[in-house]
Amino acid sequence: MSSELFRKYIDMINEAQEEAPAAVAAVSQQELNNLYAQGKPMQFIKNTPVALQSLANLSKVLSPDQMTQVNSLLGLVDKTAYDDAYKQNGYVVFQWNSGENKPDLYVASPGVVTQKYTKFEGQLPTDPKAVSKVPSLVVLDKLGIDPSKIPFYVKKVPTNMVTAKSLGLEGKVIQTSWGEQTVQPGGFIVREDNGHVYTVAPDTNGLPIGYIQA
Repeated sequence: MSSELFRKYIDMINEAQEEAPAAVAAVSQQELNNLYAQGKPMQFIKNTPVALQSLANLSKVLSPDQMTQVNSLLGLVDKTAYDDAYKQNGYVVFQWNSGENKPDLYVASPGVVTQKYTKFEGQLPTDPKAVSKVPSLVVLDKLGIDPSKIPFYVKKVPTNMVTAKSLGLEGKVIQTSWGEQTVQPGGFIVREDNGHVYTVAPDTNGLPIGYIQA
């Protein structure tokens, strides 16, 4: 290659690099906390029983194919990437994203489960219409998982949330303790007691999935 052609080749590479869009960094926890402090929190509560189980125990009651499917769905709605240690110590929460008509499975830490959930002692509905109103039952049915094999809980404390739109975070990628999440349009931002911030996707009624307003 002649020196002139070589110089043109280098110039083309440099121009392409200059024109390429820079990767957008995820919004940090510090930024999220600063933004959250400017919002107007609303209180929501879990009004329905939620299926959740540790990954270790799930592997004892589900088939290998079902476990593969569960693992492939973890964090898919919010594009969350969990590290192996967090996943192995965490609990899988089974929800249904009615807005996009697909499973919404994510991982909660043992601390969150202990502090915020209590065992559901009631009877799960069997009437098809009533079942359709319990996201966990909907997703278990879609995945072919027997609900009698998974324990159900209810959230015992209200959760404060701010609309993502009011904070200018819709469509943004945020950094959480378990990986990056994508904030869905119409989504909500939660700040835990320890200051950790994450996002919850909306359902078809514009409420956080699995919650009603307190």
